[in-house]
Amino acid sequence: MITGDIHHLEAYEKQLPPFISQCLRAVRDFDFASVPDGKYELLGCTMSVESPVTEPEEDRKLEGHKKFIDIQYEIRGEEEWIGVETIFDSPRVVESHEDRDLYFFASHKEKESKVYFTEGRFAVFFPEDLHRPLCQGKQGKEILRKAVMKVPVDKVR
Repeated sequence: MITGDIHHLEAYEKQLPPFISQCLRAVRDFDFASVPDGKYELLGCTMSVESPVTEPEEDRKLEGHKKFIDIQYEIRGEEEWIGVETIFDSPRVVESHEDRDLYFFASHKEKESKVYFTEGRFAVFFPEDLHRPLCQGKQGKEILRKAVMKVPVDKVR
Protein backbone atom coordinates (compact mmCIF):
# COMPACT_ATOMS: atom_id res chain seq x y z
CA MET A 1 0.00 0.00 0.00
CA ILE A 2 1.11 3.50 -0.79
CA THR A 3 -0.65 6.53 0.62
CA GLY A 4 0.01 10.22 0.32
CA ASP A 5 -1.17 13.72 -0.54
CA ILE A 6 -2.04 14.19 -4.22
CA HIS A 7 -1.00 17.85 -4.03
CA HIS A 8 2.58 16.65 -3.51
CA LEU A 9 2.52 13.82 -6.03
CA GLU A 10 5.96 14.64 -7.42
CA ALA A 11 7.48 13.68 -4.04
CA TYR A 12 6.13 10.11 -4.45
CA GLU A 13 6.82 9.54 -8.14
CA LYS A 14 10.24 7.89 -7.74
CA GLN A 15 8.66 5.28 -5.48
CA LEU A 16 5.77 4.44 -7.78
CA PRO A 17 5.50 2.09 -10.73
CA PRO A 18 5.35 4.35 -13.84
CA PHE A 19 1.78 3.44 -14.80
CA ILE A 20 0.51 4.03 -11.24
CA SER A 21 2.21 7.43 -11.33
CA GLN A 22 0.46 8.19 -14.65
CA CYS A 23 -2.89 7.16 -13.15
CA LEU A 24 -2.41 9.36 -10.10
CA ARG A 25 -1.55 12.35 -12.31
CA ALA A 26 -4.71 11.69 -14.35
CA VAL A 27 -6.79 11.54 -11.15
CA ARG A 28 -5.17 14.73 -9.83
CA ASP A 29 -5.92 16.56 -13.10
CA PHE A 30 -9.47 15.24 -13.54
CA ASP A 31 -12.21 17.90 -13.27
CA PHE A 32 -14.44 16.27 -10.63
CA ALA A 33 -16.47 19.46 -10.17
CA SER A 34 -17.83 19.19 -13.70
CA VAL A 35 -19.07 15.58 -13.59
CA PRO A 36 -21.82 13.74 -11.72
CA ASP A 37 -21.22 10.52 -9.86
CA GLY A 38 -20.70 7.67 -12.28
CA LYS A 39 -18.09 5.59 -14.11
CA TYR A 40 -15.43 7.15 -16.34
CA GLU A 41 -12.63 5.73 -18.46
CA LEU A 42 -9.18 7.07 -17.74
CA LEU A 43 -6.00 5.65 -19.34
CA GLY A 44 -7.86 2.44 -20.19
CA CYS A 45 -8.98 1.97 -16.57
CA THR A 46 -12.40 2.43 -14.99
CA MET A 47 -12.78 5.16 -12.40
CA SER A 48 -15.91 5.37 -10.26
CA VAL A 49 -16.82 8.76 -8.84
CA GLU A 50 -19.19 8.27 -5.92
CA SER A 51 -20.73 9.95 -2.89
CA PRO A 52 -20.87 7.24 -0.24
CA VAL A 53 -21.72 7.67 3.44
CA THR A 54 -19.32 6.49 6.14
CA GLU A 55 -20.56 3.74 8.45
CA PRO A 56 -19.64 2.24 11.81
CA GLU A 57 -16.54 0.05 11.60
CA GLU A 58 -18.50 -3.11 12.44
CA ASP A 59 -20.72 -2.56 9.37
CA ARG A 60 -17.74 -2.35 6.99
CA LYS A 61 -15.99 -5.44 5.60
CA LEU A 62 -12.33 -6.08 4.95
CA GLU A 63 -12.02 -6.38 1.17
CA GLY A 64 -9.44 -7.22 -1.43
CA HIS A 65 -9.01 -7.72 -5.15
CA LYS A 66 -6.99 -10.18 -7.22
CA LYS A 67 -7.06 -8.70 -10.74
CA PHE A 68 -7.09 -4.99 -9.95
CA ILE A 69 -5.12 -2.42 -8.00
CA ASP A 70 -7.36 0.13 -6.28
CA ILE A 71 -6.40 3.78 -6.40
CA GLN A 72 -8.66 5.62 -3.97
CA TYR A 73 -8.79 9.40 -3.84
CA GLU A 74 -10.74 11.54 -1.36
CA ILE A 75 -12.25 14.39 -3.37
CA ARG A 76 -14.26 15.87 -0.52
CA GLY A 77 -14.90 14.94 3.09
CA GLU A 78 -13.17 13.00 5.80
CA GLU A 79 -13.11 9.26 6.01
CA GLU A 80 -11.81 9.17 9.54
CA TRP A 81 -9.94 6.02 8.69
CA ILE A 82 -9.49 3.13 6.31
CA GLY A 83 -8.50 -0.15 7.93
CA VAL A 84 -5.56 -1.91 6.28
CA GLU A 85 -4.31 -5.45 6.75
CA THR A 86 -2.17 -7.70 4.56
CA ILE A 87 -3.53 -10.77 2.86
CA PHE A 88 -0.80 -12.69 4.70
CA ASP A 89 -2.39 -11.78 8.06
CA SER A 90 -5.93 -12.54 6.91
CA PRO A 91 -5.85 -15.12 4.10
CA ARG A 92 -9.35 -16.57 4.68
CA VAL A 93 -12.01 -15.44 2.19
CA VAL A 94 -15.48 -15.36 3.79
CA GLU A 95 -17.43 -14.05 0.80
CA SER A 96 -16.51 -13.72 -2.86
CA HIS A 97 -17.87 -12.04 -5.96
CA GLU A 98 -15.48 -13.20 -8.68
CA ASP A 99 -17.43 -11.41 -11.42
CA ARG A 100 -16.64 -8.07 -9.70
CA ASP A 101 -13.15 -9.07 -8.46
CA LEU A 102 -14.39 -8.40 -4.93
CA TYR A 103 -13.45 -10.64 -2.02
CA PHE A 104 -14.22 -10.17 1.65
CA PHE A 105 -11.83 -11.53 4.24
CA ALA A 106 -11.92 -12.56 7.88
CA SER A 107 -10.26 -9.83 9.90
CA HIS A 108 -7.74 -9.90 12.70
CA LYS A 109 -8.50 -6.45 14.08
CA GLU A 110 -5.39 -6.47 16.27
CA LYS A 111 -3.29 -6.58 13.07
CA GLU A 112 -5.31 -3.94 11.22
CA SER A 113 -3.71 -0.53 10.78
CA LYS A 114 -5.73 2.63 10.41
CA VAL A 115 -4.97 5.17 7.70
CA TYR A 116 -6.39 8.65 8.18
CA PHE A 117 -8.05 9.63 4.91
CA THR A 118 -9.17 13.18 4.23
CA GLU A 119 -9.57 15.54 1.29
CA GLY A 120 -6.64 15.36 -1.13
CA ARG A 121 -5.31 12.03 0.16
CA PHE A 122 -4.77 9.02 -2.08
CA ALA A 123 -4.11 5.35 -1.40
CA VAL A 124 -2.92 2.62 -3.75
CA PHE A 125 -4.02 -0.84 -2.66
CA PHE A 126 -2.25 -3.73 -4.36
CA PRO A 127 -3.74 -7.26 -4.32
CA GLU A 128 -1.79 -8.02 -1.13
CA ASP A 129 -3.36 -5.02 0.63
CA LEU A 130 -6.75 -5.69 2.17
CA HIS A 131 -8.73 -2.60 3.11
CA ARG A 132 -11.83 -1.62 5.10
CA PRO A 133 -13.02 1.63 3.49
CA LEU A 134 -15.69 4.14 4.55
CA CYS A 135 -15.30 3.81 8.32
CA GLN A 136 -16.86 6.62 10.30
CA GLY A 137 -15.11 8.20 13.22
CA LYS A 138 -16.18 10.04 16.34
CA GLN A 139 -17.93 12.74 14.30
CA GLY A 140 -20.47 10.18 13.05
CA LYS A 141 -21.72 9.58 9.53
CA GLU A 142 -20.33 11.78 6.80
CA ILE A 143 -21.15 12.03 3.10
CA LEU A 144 -17.98 11.89 1.03
CA ARG A 145 -17.06 12.40 -2.59
CA LYS A 146 -14.53 9.83 -3.60
CA ALA A 147 -12.91 8.36 -6.71
CA VAL A 148 -11.87 4.73 -7.01
CA MET A 149 -9.80 3.79 -10.04
CA LYS A 150 -9.48 0.11 -10.94
CA VAL A 151 -6.08 -0.55 -12.51
CA PRO A 152 -5.62 -4.01 -14.06
CA VAL A 153 -2.61 -5.69 -12.46
CA ASP A 154 -1.33 -6.60 -15.94
CA LYS A 155 -0.89 -2.91 -16.82
CA VAL A 156 1.65 -2.52 -14.02
CA ARG A 157 3.75 -5.66 -14.44
